Amino acid sequence: MIQVSKRVLRVLELSTRRKWGVIWRGALCWALGGLFLINDEGSGFDTRFQLRGEKPPHQEIVLVNMRPAEMSTGKRNQRFSPDTSELMDVTDSFYWDQKVWANLLRKILKQNPKKVGVTLFFNENLGLPHMSPAELAVFQDPRIVWGALANVADRPSLPLFSTYDRRNVGSLDLVRDQDGLIRLFSPVHNEIPHFIERLTGQVFTGPLQINYKGGISAFPQYSMTDLLEEILPENTLEGKYVIVGSESLSATQYLTPFGSQNRASVMGQLLDNALTKSWIKKAPYVLYLALFILLEILCIFLITQYPHSIAFVFLAWIATLIAALSAWVFDTFSIWIPVMSPVLLLLTTWVIFIGYQANKIEQRNYELKQEQKALQELEQLKNNFVSLISHDLKTPIAKISGVVDRMLSTSQEPETRADLKKLHDYSEELNRYIQSILKVLRVESRDFRLNLEVGDINETIVKVIDQVRPLSQQKNLALETELEPLFSIEADFTLIREVILNLVENAIKYTPPGGRILIKSAEIDNAVIVEVHDNGPGIAPEELSQIWGKFTRGKDQELKTKGSGLGLYLVKYFVELHGGDVGIESELGRGSKVRFRLPLEVSGPLAEQELA
Repeated sequence: MIQVSKRVLRVLELSTRRKWGVIWRGALCWALGGLFLINDEGSGFDTRFQLRGEKPPHQEIVLVNMRPAEMSTGKRNQRFSPDTSELMDVTDSFYWDQKVWANLLRKILKQNPKKVGVTLFFNENLGLPHMSPAELAVFQDPRIVWGALANVADRPSLPLFSTYDRRNVGSLDLVRDQDGLIRLFSPVHNEIPHFIERLTGQVFTGPLQINYKGGISAFPQYSMTDLLEEILPENTLEGKYVIVGSESLSATQYLTPFGSQNRASVMGQLLDNALTKSWIKKAPYVLYLALFILLEILCIFLITQYPHSIAFVFLAWIATLIAALSAWVFDTFSIWIPVMSPVLLLLTTWVIFIGYQANKIEQRNYELKQEQKALQELEQLKNNFVSLISHDLKTPIAKISGVVDRMLSTSQEPETRADLKKLHDYSEELNRYIQSILKVLRVESRDFRLNLEVGDINETIVKVIDQVRPLSQQKNLALETELEPLFSIEADFTLIREVILNLVENAIKYTPPGGRILIKSAEIDNAVIVEVHDNGPGIAPEELSQIWGKFTRGKDQELKTKGSGLGLYLVKYFVELHGGDVGIESELGRGSKVRFRLPLEVSGPLAEQELA
């Protein structure tokens, strides 16, 4: 058990060491992503609100805005002109008129609203007005919530109409960020609840991110004149939350992501969030960091496993998907998914790991060059060795052949002559094998070039047939030809003769005695086609794709016939040097058909035309 544990630890150690470059770079990118995430809040919400535009708020929220020109000065129809009102120091106290307010609240309550919130602050500075029991009942109606402000000592300054238990009073305090914008709702539970808590009956804890649905125009709005003169249809305010505020008080204007809004509009936004529970929700910071790890693993996988162009497209698609998903989730569920920080994480990972990949590629190229250099040296040593051995073998083989020929001419004993004949054949076979190796070495050398000349391929075929006819007669084979009249072609006829000779010799070798071999030629589509047909044993289908390889022979023929396995390799090599191609069709028990195609004109870096 201890040995197994040591092996596992050793494997993990080696794996970690190999992947150390990826690990520390990934950790760096992840740390940078965490820093990006810290700054991906605050004003980022402002941009999302502006891109999203206005959304319909809660249908039960209505604003009643009061204008200075609508306030009476003692007579019902006497109004301030707009010019006069703009010159005055308009404060909350300016909007106080006991009779106007009593009449306004009666009109509102008559339509049976759910709650009425007054965001104007009327405190004891107005004095103690004399009210009739009917007026007092209106001002202290339990459906009305009066706004209160904290004084210098952070103690609430109560409005005139607060009850003894303060159930109709709510704090109007709002917290501004450092740039002056209202983004957070942070109710302070000191002595009285917040204005929104009074309207909804809910209790809120901790700072909540406000989900703005739009500007002041997002809510249905009515003026005081619309209510006093009963311009509104009946039941317009039934079951609604009515927030009453002033339209033009400079002291009650607040900066929001949708621009400047009055206190009533901001309270409407808070009330909408409270009723719809659409405060902006954020997951714990640790969860985002965990998701960043998964995102980075995916990014590293794409960069390291795919070409850079494809990986870049994937990463761009992922960034777009994150942005689209974030916008949809934010608009639909009010859940904040960061966009800027994951996009910056993808970009940082891309830059760092592209450099890492480039360094790996450069190192790999260096290793490949060193490996290629070693392989070239090894190949050169192999070629030198084979060439040396081949040349050194040619002389003793030639001497053996000479001695055997002399002994054949003088020996009269049948057994001795038979043995000498076998020895002669074996030496010829070895000589052909050496010649094949030398040909391969020559054509695979870098300085090999085609020696092109103009000639008749039919004439070459006839010469090859005359050369191999003694071999065919030994097996009683019929050599037949179907040669179409052809124009002269341009080729290296030394190599083409080797091609035809190899094909015909193969056909003779594998065709049983008494068989038939057919050589055909034709011109099709600016190319010469030469075919060699035999009725030999054929080739198995699984071996057809392998017979063109170097030192490759059919499995069934390895023990039946002699050969080097280089013939068809040279055939394919020589034909492709001319820009042609080779092919074979074979069926077991029914023979084979081998063909090659040569273009009428040869072009390429290996072609050195020497026209005869």
